[in-house]
Amino acid sequence: MTDARKVPETPVQPAAKPERLLSAREVAEQLQVSVQFVFDHASGRKRPAMRRLKMGGAVRFRQEHVDEFVRCCEEILNGRA
Repeated sequence: MTDARKVPETPVQPAAKPERLLSAREVAEQLQVSVQFVFDHASGRKRPAMRRLKMGGAVRFRQEHVDEFVRCCEEILNGRA
């Protein structure tokens, strides 16, 4: 006796490659600034604030947030903020 209520098979999707998060040092190198500059903006001590992720004691950055920070700095320089 066969079961007529078979669940249709769903194709298995390969796992998406996890997004690589950047360290403060990598962000500093990319922006050609000091690590302290990155931490000052990530902590909100300086404006504009840079978005960051805190995981335990580690602070990491998404590339999209670094790009957003650069755009915000450009707007301030161009008088649009």
